Amino acid sequence: MAKLRFDDLSADIKALVVDKIIRPTDLKNVCLVNKQLHEIAVKPLYRNVALDLGSSNDNRLSAFLNPKNIGLKHVKQVRLYLANVRDRCNQEQQAQLVSKMILEFLPEDILEEFRCGDTDTYDEPQRSRDGGFADVLAHSWCPWRPFSADNLLLLYKKQRKMKWLEAMDLDRDILPDLKKNEKMQTEIFKDARKLALYPENRETLRLCEFFVKNTADMLEELIIHTNFPETADPRDLSPHGDHIETRTLNDSATAPGLLTSTVFSHMTPFEKCAPFKNMKSLRLHKVSLRYCPDTWCKIIDFTNMEELRIYQCGGTDSFFGQLSRSISLPRKLKVLEFQHRDNSENEALLALDGFLCLVSGVRELVIDLEHVKSLAAAAGIARHSKTLRLLNVHCSLDSSISSSITGPSDEEELVWDSEDFEKICKACTGLEQLSCAWPQTSLIRAPSEEWKAFERACSTLKDMVTLHISTWPTNKPSTQLLPRAIYEQLLQSLAQRLFEMAASSDARVRSEPETNEDASAPTTTTNLAVRPSKLHLIAFGISDKIYEREDSKNQILYLRSTSKDAEGKSKVYAAPVGWCLRQYVEPCSDVLDFVLHREARPPCREVRNGGGGWGGEDDDE
Repeated sequence: MAKLRFDDLSADIKALVVDKIIRPTDLKNVCLVNKQLHEIAVKPLYRNVALDLGSSNDNRLSAFLNPKNIGLKHVKQVRLYLANVRDRCNQEQQAQLVSKMILEFLPEDILEEFRCGDTDTYDEPQRSRDGGFADVLAHSWCPWRPFSADNLLLLYKKQRKMKWLEAMDLDRDILPDLKKNEKMQTEIFKDARKLALYPENRETLRLCEFFVKNTADMLEELIIHTNFPETADPRDLSPHGDHIETRTLNDSATAPGLLTSTVFSHMTPFEKCAPFKNMKSLRLHKVSLRYCPDTWCKIIDFTNMEELRIYQCGGTDSFFGQLSRSISLPRKLKVLEFQHRDNSENEALLALDGFLCLVSGVRELVIDLEHVKSLAAAAGIARHSKTLRLLNVHCSLDSSISSSITGPSDEEELVWDSEDFEKICKACTGLEQLSCAWPQTSLIRAPSEEWKAFERACSTLKDMVTLHISTWPTNKPSTQLLPRAIYEQLLQSLAQRLFEMAASSDARVRSEPETNEDASAPTTTTNLAVRPSKLHLIAFGISDKIYEREDSKNQILYLRSTSKDAEGKSKVYAAPVGWCLRQYVEPCSDVLDFVLHREARPPCREVRNGGGGWGGEDDDE
């Protein structure tokens, strides 16, 4: 019988194989094999398209938009960025023109999502190295920069099956055009399941209300990220420059605020309203939740919530307290993300600990807290031991006492004691991704006892694929910083030590005892199975990049690989890998995608040009 070859497989089976390839360059190479594989591989290759606009590379889009390109009809998601160029003069105008050209040439009714920038990473400006604030939107576009209303109308006219819609700031009011075109209203809202709202003035509030009202019956996921200025700018003479006081915007003890009363106006009065029927996911940024029982808990049925993300929202202690009541306690919660700056009494942390002890079944838990005196309680995390797959916990002291130039340091991030960390690792045996701070150790000395305790605890996690250590090992007791090349070499040895411990330790799982017919006879148990560790990626530090196609020098990653020694024997090797490349090499590493509100540079010195230092590297400053 002839051996079956890949060429002999049917096209459907080949498509299933090709669909497992996630790296775009690999898919491109598959397209070049033959005509059949080209037709198969263009589907996953063109499914998600990200474009940098506003640079000289815009000329290359003519090949992408060519009608002969058979991949165009397979595009499902388009994400636009402003290119990182030195001269930004008229860049946005050029990008608006190019985006219009893209919308004109794309086939009709193919898109499911159209985004400008990454909606997961918009937040307040982060402090740069020189003490000023860096613009986190350096590579983003919307929602905090006005998008062309004409382009958005063109999008709604040609793409009528989108599942993701955004209400954001535009260069003019689009609401009258939408209201008078009943056909467009019917077409653009009939398939919408996800809604992202970015209110920053009264005009966008009214646009958000229109979107919510028309998608309420089928809405499954809702994102609300406010960006109202805290103080009025006397220099702002634009029509959007109407300042809204915080007490008017947010809910009070007596009445709903402008945000809830406008966006959800069709549901007033909230005491008698019916909550969203299909809402499963909620993400709130900078929304006050102090008086949530009379507003948010009436609008949304949290008992059916599966994904809950709360970022920088005031009054979260009251919010978690309300959710801890039986009438609002989520029964199906799978994802919980909480990012907050706590008060001096740590009320939000206490409320979170109580909530984690009541809810059950969480698969992904992300906690990023500032200005707290302790980490989240290990007991609340261990409660979800049977289901927890991703754990990302970072808590730090008040960062205001640190230098305004260097930003928060490693010493300020809190570290679990060995007993609590061991308790979490022993309980949550199904963890696949772990991100937390580790104890201090020196690269030029033997690892500290606390570090060794963490290593032993992690060696029991046989399903863990990605380990993220946010703190940096030092070179103490030396008083001088090592050159970066030397520091990375020593850090690689420490990562290799972790890989070797994972490879050498076997998890012996005791099988169930066999029942004997004679009850008095002892049971003979013991079939022992060996389960090797799955640890594949180790990352150190915290990335300062939010752009998904740029590597950060503040985070160093190592991939588990193999090498041969002088005798030809294979051994574990920690291979350096870039932040961008790792998502294609190891898909189970999305724990590194979360943006943490702190910065920790590697404790090493950069070598300047002509400085005569080791390694010959350029200074990154």
